[in-house]
Amino acid sequence: MLIRRIAVPVAGALLLGLAPPLAQGAEAREATWHSRLIADFREAHRTTRGRGVKIALLSDGAAPGVRTLGGALEKGKDLVGTPRPKHVAGTLIASAIVGSGPTADAPLGVRGLASGATLIPVRVYVNRKEPGFARWWDRTDLGEIIAKGIRHAADQGARVIAVEPYDYDSGYRSQIQAAVAHAQRRGALVVALAGKRDEDAGALPAAVPGVLGVGTVTAKGRRDRKETDASNSVLLAAPGTKTISTGPKNVTYEFWGGAVALTWATAAAALVRSEYPGLTPGQVVEALTSSARHPKGKGRYDTDLGHGYVNPAGALKAAREISERPAPAPVPDAVRAKALFGAERPDTIRAVPYDPAILGGFGALALAGLAAVLCAGWLALRRLRAGRPMAPAGMPAAAPAPTSAGMPAPVAAPAPERPESAGESGS
Repeated sequence: MLIRRIAVPVAGALLLGLAPPLAQGAEAREATWHSRLIADFREAHRTTRGRGVKIALLSDGAAPGVRTLGGALEKGKDLVGTPRPKHVAGTLIASAIVGSGPTADAPLGVRGLASGATLIPVRVYVNRKEPGFARWWDRTDLGEIIAKGIRHAADQGARVIAVEPYDYDSGYRSQIQAAVAHAQRRGALVVALAGKRDEDAGALPAAVPGVLGVGTVTAKGRRDRKETDASNSVLLAAPGTKTISTGPKNVTYEFWGGAVALTWATAAAALVRSEYPGLTPGQVVEALTSSARHPKGKGRYDTDLGHGYVNPAGALKAAREISERPAPAPVPDAVRAKALFGAERPDTIRAVPYDPAILGGFGALALAGLAAVLCAGWLALRRLRAGRPMAPAGMPAAAPAPTSAGMPAPVAAPAPERPESAGESGS
């Protein structure tokens, strides 16, 4: 993530107000993907702004005293412990998600995309410019801290857990998988940057099944190659374009990159969580991915954009349909327990659509094949029976000759007097 402090005040620094609004008469023309994204959030905000949802942010912490975050921050957790943290990245992301907007004492305050939610800051890494970074980096594996942070966030009641960093050793993959499963058992959805893919494990935790992996796109709506590798970890795409937010000491910053993409996706998940709190994490992912706007059409998927650009308004509609489904039967513990991951299996995500007609066709072909095999076996059996010598009435069939060495041959029963038959064979 890249950050730049803005020296000149910018009036009206509302997060949604930064994007170009839809021009008059634009409905008659094809709107750009970015303006459509803004319109989708505005429509979603007519229904909810995330009230009642706890979001946990695993980043470099959040600075105290930021006016637009007053009342929105829950008690945080520092898993790092180095002195004098700056909390720049975490504060900017927090403001962009749950910021209250301009106030009397903070006229340039940013109103977040899910301003009705609250946020738990969890400090899991040290900024390179902070004291103690080199020593901490040499002695610490970030993957282990990420796993601890996910568990802590879930235990504190977070319903959405956003993970910003992704450049850490894959040696703790099993711990992160277990932490994700722990979060899901408590009803928490983990949202993470897909980022740059590790050769062995993929970008973690985005590569873990059940995690909503977010890919970063440029202003043209294409995958940002500096931020995200093409992989099947990408389920959703969001812009990493320059955005204004409020940082430590109420200073206005401009930031861009993966952290901005994480902001959009996390806020959308929080809006769905707020309106439909009974959905499982997998169902929330299904609502977000099935409603995403892919430039190649609905229902498409590729490793650059996943299912498409995040669409919170569509996700709310999809979530309503999902919530009206009959409740699924519970999965037996023997099936769930420690399957594949060394922990309970993450929640199933029904994201990719399928065609029942095609599946039915495959089933019909399989049944036809089975019937053909049975018919062939039956015909072969009839041929064998037709060619086998039949014993005459009143005479037992001759036993086959023994093959064991030294075994005496059985004595044949005397045949009754009758004419010779062409069907008899000599021994």
